[in-house]
Amino acid sequence: MKITYVTYQGIPSYNTYAYGICTFSTIKYLRKNNIDVDLIFPLREKNATTDVNELKRFYEIDEDFVIKATKHFLPFGRVKFLEKYMYISSHILWSFYVSNKIAREKDLIVFTLSDWVFYFLSRKGKNVVYECHDLTNLRKKLVKKAMKSKNSKIICINKFIKEDLKLESENNVTVLENGYEQDIFSKSNKKDEKMKIIFSGNLQRFGKSRGVEEIIDYFINSKFYLNAELHIFGGPPEYSQNLKQKHENQNIHVHGHTTRKELSRVLSSAHVGIMCNIESTHAERHTSPVKYYEYLGSGMVVVATNSKAHKLLPYQDQIYYFDLDSKSSFLNALENALDHKEEEKPSNVDSLSLEHRMNNVINFINARPEGLEPSTP
Repeated sequence: MKITYVTYQGIPSYNTYAYGICTFSTIKYLRKNNIDVDLIFPLREKNATTDVNELKRFYEIDEDFVIKATKHFLPFGRVKFLEKYMYISSHILWSFYVSNKIAREKDLIVFTLSDWVFYFLSRKGKNVVYECHDLTNLRKKLVKKAMKSKNSKIICINKFIKEDLKLESENNVTVLENGYEQDIFSKSNKKDEKMKIIFSGNLQRFGKSRGVEEIIDYFINSKFYLNAELHIFGGPPEYSQNLKQKHENQNIHVHGHTTRKELSRVLSSAHVGIMCNIESTHAERHTSPVKYYEYLGSGMVVVATNSKAHKLLPYQDQIYYFDLDSKSSFLNALENALDHKEEEKPSNVDSLSLEHRMNNVINFINARPEGLEPSTP
């Protein structure tokens, strides 16, 4: 069996690192299940490469796959005005071109994070699986039209995405939340370690802070400041560098981007993980944060902004909620989390691993009667 993975994201890139991890983790576990993988993406980044070993190093996987990258002569990344519209138009044109090109292949099975690739291949009746991580009004329309094809399938990363898409078909729709890399993130003995509090992830969304500066300010002005460490991981680089210049000291450490293996070493000795976000429909309804599963797999408790999406996450007894605009709310949540940090953690988090999730993905791809493989004559 072979799967063609098609994505419009920049590869390799820290700007789309979270989606990159999603892509290459999927490739990793497809290959572990002896499924051949072709990866198609545009060479749109300045440092874009077709060197498999370089991509394996950047995204920390060992499995081999085939690269079928395309040249990128489109406006996005070359024209420095109306960048949002340049991105949309480039994404549409590239998806149309690639979909037409690969549609000629026999026994084609495509996995994609691109709504436009999903739409164009669905219109051609091709076997395509779309993993949906966020919604826009346009995306809802594209999905509605694409799902008219019996060969189209969609994976929603939480139930609110499925609800907001108003999908009726049960056979070709599933909800599979995120997971963590079990061979990277794991528990360790934390009893003799200094208290560590972690924020890991993108520090901005659409150019706006995700609340990290508020968290730092609350921490500095709290009773925890002198006997705990706050570690901040993530980018973009210019933003994390600015935080580092303003706040770095013996109790606040701003790391910027780092490898997941380096991150895991800190998480394995940490006690509390932070998930925070500014108000948005995405933050409220359309997220299943990988960082939560990484925190949980590392044996941590979590403090998180109060959102409906966060309240869908498993093991709610490990989460303490706060309001981002309230210092007292954050400090109360942090104190409660620290009070419970030594309590027994869930023993069966293996079911939250990406390996377990990808087994479900593969079963979904192969499902009949409306699955991607032909029915038995």
